[in-house]
Amino acid sequence: MNWGVRAGVAMNTHDGESVILAELLQRGVEQYNAKEHNDHLDAIGVKKHISCGVEFIRVSAVMLGNRLSEAIPLLGAYLLSPLLPEEHLPPCKSLCLQSIQSLADNPSHLAAVELNAKHLPSPFNRSAYGQVNCIESATLEQLRDVYQKLFIPNDSILVIAGEVDHKQAVDKIEHLVDGWEASSQISIPLSPSERGTHWVKQDTSQVHLSFAFDGPNATDNHSILESVAISIFGGATSGRLFTQVRQRRSLCYSVSAQYAAAKERSMVRMHAGTTPERAEETAQVCLGQLSELKKGITKEEFTRTIQRMKSRTVMHGESTTARASALWGDQYALGKTRSLEDRLQEIDHVKFEEVNEWLEQRDFGKLTCIAVGPSEIPFNPPF
Repeated sequence: MNWGVRAGVAMNTHDGESVILAELLQRGVEQYNAKEHNDHLDAIGVKKHISCGVEFIRVSAVMLGNRLSEAIPLLGAYLLSPLLPEEHLPPCKSLCLQSIQSLADNPSHLAAVELNAKHLPSPFNRSAYGQVNCIESATLEQLRDVYQKLFIPNDSILVIAGEVDHKQAVDKIEHLVDGWEASSQISIPLSPSERGTHWVKQDTSQVHLSFAFDGPNATDNHSILESVAISIFGGATSGRLFTQVRQRRSLCYSVSAQYAAAKERSMVRMHAGTTPERAEETAQVCLGQLSELKKGITKEEFTRTIQRMKSRTVMHGESTTARASALWGDQYALGKTRSLEDRLQEIDHVKFEEVNEWLEQRDFGKLTCIAVGPSEIPFNPPF
């Protein structure tokens, strides 16, 4: 089960309110205190997780199908009837601040956070960690106001995947949300992004390089062509990045590229972890390979990648967690869900010539380049 409300950090007046709120939701609901609530979930074998993202706060859970009707009201209570107790606000703030501090110990993740911050327009460039000053100054009244404004059925998405009684689940949910009132949509003004080259100083023996450029959105017909191309480029150990940067030149210990198709603001991200001495060459080879990609792919690369994508789709279908996540993403980005057969058919219909035609006219646009390490790295994109 995967249930989200559009209450992520991009919706906040102050960056970080929803981060604390996601923690505070777990500190008791109207019917039970936090311990009683968790005990009831444990008693029926529910494993749950609450997360705050850029756009959504989501409650996800795994359980046996015959326990779903008992679990729905317990899980829904996180979104519909949380206590938000004042005495739990200080420890929730402390947890959020510790998460921000932990970024210094994970430079690859820090590079990814900084990449989003510079590449995307504000407020969609915010991280799921929030800002220190906003978290420290947040009050309970402020958080309750955020809850009242954002925890509404508008744009809420609920997905259940697995062997369940559909009618019983729908009846249970309809009863649960009866009286849940919608509200006026929130207008989100955008500010320009700060693309280009940026350096985050960190005195380490490593350098983490991250790059981003725009990709087609999920509703674009070219989205599947981009998926195939970027999978060939950097989606596996047989990909061009891994082969050229790591295997042939031994420039880094990790390198990859992923295309994240979204409803809006789709991106291709590329990451490499290396040493200060090899950082500049690593960056140039990565960008050089991206330029080479525009010249097209081979038939062998295409055939191998199509098979890999189909295998991955089938394997993900074996997991109800992965299935629920995929369905949730489809509903958000496309406004509809797709079956495994739909996804496999989409991959099967891709033609080799179409991918090369797409790459030939592909414009990568303005790149964002981030380096986390002891010294600045010159980036010179060859396009």
